[in-house]
Amino acid sequence: MQYLYDARDNLKAKEGGIMQQTFSDRITVGLVGLAMVMMTGCAQPPTEQLEAAKKAVESARAAGASEYAKEDFVKLEQQLTLAQDELVKQDRALAIFRSYSDADKMLIKVVEDGGAVAAKAAQNKEAAKTAALAMEKEAGQVLASAKELIAKAPTGKERAAVEAINQDVQGLETGFNAVHQLIEKGDYPAAEAQAKALKEKGSAVSGEIQSAIDKAKGKKHTSRG
Repeated sequence: MQYLYDARDNLKAKEGGIMQQTFSDRITVGLVGLAMVMMTGCAQPPTEQLEAAKKAVESARAAGASEYAKEDFVKLEQQLTLAQDELVKQDRALAIFRSYSDADKMLIKVVEDGGAVAAKAAQNKEAAKTAALAMEKEAGQVLASAKELIAKAPTGKERAAVEAINQDVQGLETGFNAVHQLIEKGDYPAAEAQAKALKEKGSAVSGEIQSAIDKAKGKKHTSRG
C-alpha cells in the first residue's frame, strides 16, 4: 500500500515539474518575441537617404529644372515633402509600431527621379540656348540690313523722316546688345523672346527706310519728267 502512495506522489511531482517547465518555456518564448518586436519597432530613421534625396532636389534645381523642367521639378519637390511627412509621422508613433520602410522607399524614388529631372532640364536648357543663339543671329542680320539701308537714305525733304527712323535703328542696336547679355547670363528664353521682337521690329524699320528711298526716287523721276 505504501508503495502505491509513493508512486502516486512521484507521478504528481513529475506532473508538477512538467507544468512548471512548460510555463517557464512559455515565459521565455514570450520574452524573446517581445524583444524581437521591440527591436523591429525601434527602427532608425533613414537619415542618409533623406540627405541624398535633398541633394538630388538641389542638384536638379542647379541644373535649371525650376525653369527648364518646371512640371517635373514641382512633382519632385512634392515627392520629397510627402517623404518628409511620412518620416514625421513615424517619429511620432510608438517605438514598437514605428517603421520607416515606406519613407525609405519614397526617398529612394526622389533620388532616382531627381537624376532624371536634372538630365531633362540640362537637355531643355541646351535646346533653349541653341534657339536663342539662332534667333540672335537672325535679329543681327535684320539689324545689319537696316543699317545698310539707312546709309542709302535720301538727304532731301525725306531726311527728317529718315532721321527718326535712324533713332529706331539705334534702339534696335541697343536691344541687340541686351539680347547678347541675356545669353551670356544663361537666360535663354528671355533672350530668344527679345531677339524675336527685335527681328520683327527691324524688318518693319527696314520697310520704312525702303519706302522713304523709293519715295525719294519717285520724286526725282517726276522732277526730271
